[in-house]
Order: sequence, then structure tokens, then C-alpha cells
Amino acid sequence: MESIQSVEDLLNKQQVPFINVDEITNFFLYKSKNQQILKWLHLQRNEADQMKDNVNHYLGKEDVRINEFFNQDNIGGNSAGLGLALTGLIIRGDLQNNVAIAVTGAISETGDVLPIGLLKEKILIAEKYGLPSMIIPTKNAEEATQIQKEQNIDMKILDVSHIDEAVQLINEMNDKTK
Repeated sequence: MESIQSVEDLLNKQQVPFINVDEITNFFLYKSKNQQILKWLHLQRNEADQMKDNVNHYLGKEDVRINEFFNQDNIGGNSAGLGLALTGLIIRGDLQNNVAIAVTGAISETGDVLPIGLLKEKILIAEKYGLPSMIIPTKNAEEATQIQKEQNIDMKILDVSHIDEAVQLINEMNDKTK
């Protein structure tokens, strides 16, 4: 297609729902192909497998209910790591939450919150479902501010650099609802 706008116009004309249209460059195509080749040759770990290891290492043990998530088909990426680690803390009784909140972020073995991709889509989905707040990685905060302005999104977006900060935010939000 000639431009992003022409693709959006065509999708609108055909009544195909979409969130975003991005231009794919040769750099992006070759990078993704190279990453796939490295995975096939077992020279690079799958992001979902790394996320599972990081979550389990952070929690100190595997949990059957969290591992059920990883047994699903088509699990990709690592942005569920923070949410899964927080869920693990809830399961073992170290955290309580009664507030609806969106969470995204990869985590390291030590609980550092790492940046994620496709933030715009995740924010739009959280807004669509009426979630009042969202926790994201600090390294994505500037991007989130820009997305909020561009999309006119009225949602409280909180950024964290470590899972302990997310726990503190969730505790504070729950204290306000008591």
C-alpha cells in the first residue's frame, strides 16, 4: 500500500476492525526472521519460557495455577510476567487485591520490571473494558503519556520499576476503598 492512511481507509471501507496500522520495514522483517532461526536452533530462549522461569524464580517455587497459564496454546511474549508474579503473591497470601486494575510488564528473576511492546494496544484494551488504572513498566512511562494524549484516554497509568512498587501501589489502592 502507498501509506498507512490508505491501509486504514481500506480497512474502514471493508469494515474490518483494527487498533493500529504500522509500517513494517525490512529491518523489522529480518530481525524477526533471525530471532526465529535462533529459536529453531535452540540458540535463543522463547520469551514465554524465559518469563515462566523469571516468575517462578521470583516467587521461589512453581505454582500449579500459574503454570496452567503457560500450558495454554499460543502463549507468546513476556509482558504477562508482572501480572503473573502479582497473582502468585495473591495465591500464597502475601498480597490482597479487591480493585480492578490492568497490569503489564516483563520481570527479571529479581523482580525488576522490564519494558514491553504493544503498549498502545494494551492501554486501549484496558480502556475498552473500563479499567480505571493500569500499572506499566517505568521504561514505558513516556510512551504511555504520549498514547494517553493522542488517544484522549482518561485512565490513571502508574509506572513501576520493581514488583515491590506494584505491591505498594496495589496496597494503597485497596486501602482507599476500605
